[in-house]
Amino acid sequence: MEPVSFQRSELAALEQGLAWQQEGQRVVVATVAHTWGSSPRPAGALMVLSESGRFHGSVSGGCIEEELIDRVKTAFPSTFETIEYSSDTNRSLPCGGRLLLTLEPLHDIADLDGLLLALRGGSAVIRKLNLEHHTTTWLIAPPDSRTQLVDAELRVVYEPAWQLLVVGAGELAQWVCRFALLLDYSVVATDPRTDYRDAWGVPEVTMAAEYPDDFIAAFGCTERTAIVALTHDPKVDDMAIIEALNSAAFYVGALGSRRTTQARANRLLEHFDVAQQDVERIHGPIGIDLNSRRPQEIALAVMTDITAARNGVTISTVRTAP
Repeated sequence: MEPVSFQRSELAALEQGLAWQQEGQRVVVATVAHTWGSSPRPAGALMVLSESGRFHGSVSGGCIEEELIDRVKTAFPSTFETIEYSSDTNRSLPCGGRLLLTLEPLHDIADLDGLLLALRGGSAVIRKLNLEHHTTTWLIAPPDSRTQLVDAELRVVYEPAWQLLVVGAGELAQWVCRFALLLDYSVVATDPRTDYRDAWGVPEVTMAAEYPDDFIAAFGCTERTAIVALTHDPKVDDMAIIEALNSAAFYVGALGSRRTTQARANRLLEHFDVAQQDVERIHGPIGIDLNSRRPQEIALAVMTDITAARNGVTISTVRTAP
């Protein structure tokens, strides 16, 4: 079974469930424990449901949610339980296969406050759900942990959000940040240019004033970090790219045409002693080719390329329009 990444959407689901509970409602957490055959959501997928019918998240991509919501509203589980859905017996699972879920009252989750604190702090966490004894525990996840069902114990890995560092505060940078937030990336941005910072229009993303090399060096990039330089100003973008190539970032990209990209590569090789193999790490022109000059569509192309790189996928496009 492949590792499952739980970004901020799953943390947001638990936070939402806690908010409903604090309002006086009973809340249940549904988790996919195992699947057989076709299933749109992997083991570990999470959903919270309140007794009033409100919900956040998904465990089946929409196949069984209505039935599950009605079950929680009419027969709220008072203790940990499991439930199985099968295409042979449930008309609500038309795509084939079987699905095993766990249902836990939110107030029964062990040390929920500590769990949320660890997730907010960016730690990777394992929740262990014993399907036989109906007990749960959690701990900080060792490296390379993965979601898996071992005998009667479901081990669900909640991983930190993937990170995106954006250099630039122009219109394209703002659209890239908006798309990244929708995709559950943790996003930060910097631009040393005062006029651009003053026009920043994405309040959900903190805009720093540091020069990009200092900003990137201080951030502590990991293999879960993508860095994009979007100012189209060589004095700024080159600084960002050079420092990004010294980091562990899985994606380094820069805005510019093919000619601009080649000129940048030449500068890095000739004047900054950047190695050829490092120059080849740069995604430029950034994003997949959508034959567009609209900032929204370029931002979509950028985030598609980043997410493809993150998932080990190579995308090539062929222009058919004149």
